[in-house]
Amino acid sequence: MSLFFSKILIRVYHTRKKYISHRNFILLASFIVGLVTAIAAVTLKLLINFLEHQANRINQWMNSNWLTAMLPLIGIVGSFLILKRMFRGKLYRGVPPVIRSIFQKNSRIAKMHTFGHLLTSAFTVAFGGSAGLEAPIVATGAAIGSNTGKDLRLHHREIMLLLACGTASGISAIFNAPIAGIIFTLEVLLIDFTIPFFIPLLISTATASVVSQLLYPHKFFFLITQDWPFSSIPFYILLGLFCGLISVYTVRTTEHIEGAFERLKLTWKSVFLGGSILCFLIFLFPPLYGEGYYAVTQLLKGNSEYLMQHAFYQNLSSYKFSVVLVAFLIMMLKPIATALTIGAGGNGGIFASSLVIGGFAGFIFCYTLNLTGWFNLTSHHFIIAGMAGMLAGVIHAPLTSIFLIAEITGGYMLFIPLMLVSAIAYFFARRFDQYSLYHKSLIKNGILPERSHFGEDVL
Repeated sequence: MSLFFSKILIRVYHTRKKYISHRNFILLASFIVGLVTAIAAVTLKLLINFLEHQANRINQWMNSNWLTAMLPLIGIVGSFLILKRMFRGKLYRGVPPVIRSIFQKNSRIAKMHTFGHLLTSAFTVAFGGSAGLEAPIVATGAAIGSNTGKDLRLHHREIMLLLACGTASGISAIFNAPIAGIIFTLEVLLIDFTIPFFIPLLISTATASVVSQLLYPHKFFFLITQDWPFSSIPFYILLGLFCGLISVYTVRTTEHIEGAFERLKLTWKSVFLGGSILCFLIFLFPPLYGEGYYAVTQLLKGNSEYLMQHAFYQNLSSYKFSVVLVAFLIMMLKPIATALTIGAGGNGGIFASSLVIGGFAGFIFCYTLNLTGWFNLTSHHFIIAGMAGMLAGVIHAPLTSIFLIAEITGGYMLFIPLMLVSAIAYFFARRFDQYSLYHKSLIKNGILPERSHFGEDVL
């Protein structure tokens, strides 16, 4: 497919000068990148949703999850075999390699990244690996943009632009959030854009969003229509501090576990060690299975009993404090499960896990206060604000967090709470970790300058 796509682009290159100006040609290329990235992203998302639904049906039929708890090991083994046999271990996972390609390789990414991440992440997450699809989709979109520009024989600056279009389109397609896609590209990739560069970004993300809605019209989460009381502001401030604290824990835990697996090297030993521990954790806490968005959706609907379904302690769901305890344990174990998934050979990212952890943090914060009988806080508002705060604290991208959550929930009524929680969590997290997970290793290796964010020496 990649070779066929390249031949089409080369033919277009030879005929374009007759019919189209260079400026319009860049706009057409950005449209193509958005279209192809969106089709890849939505196809993968539909596959994952279908297989996770089947796993849930198996759990309902058996009234237990012991069978599906073993599936993640199969997925990790499949991803490992693809990495080693098909790509010889040269498929670099995550977002940092994309940033490195911009600063060291003139934005050029090998063609195998246009489909390799789709294959490995499909195996990993479809079989229950506790990670997200966002990092693989970002890497795929970046590779599609980079190779489109390379096959069209564009200048390296224009290749970088199409790489950014692919990255933004991936986020836009996964979440149906075009504005968040553009902001993520600017905050995370650290590209210095001029105003004319925004037009191709707008075209690619708008295309990705339209394709996403056509192929997958369902809303990511339900829409927020209820306004929030100003008397809740002190609680949102406290939630921001709580999210900041948990985000520091998430980053440190992820670094520690993934670092341990890097020292072990990617072998069959690490695959079975990490995969076995992950399966055991999922058996104990079924909501750790897969991305985790379904569990957050159930919390938003007020179905907190879902957290204890199919587990050996499900009979304790009638005790309200047991729900809080289980939710807290899931929140603390999710970064461990994600790090085990990736470290053992799976392909996924921390992006989705951060949102899930944040949703649980908001639920725990609100549910616990309401249990005292002194307060009557709106649970789904705090769950959504917690998602924004955790993402801001983990990836150090507060604007992405605010606009992403506002777009996927229609929660523009919550804009001030989202801003408060995200800003506080971000600044709290930066007191302990100056750089995000995406940038830290690049700065350590001298690929990025130590002051790579505008205004960091002030803030």
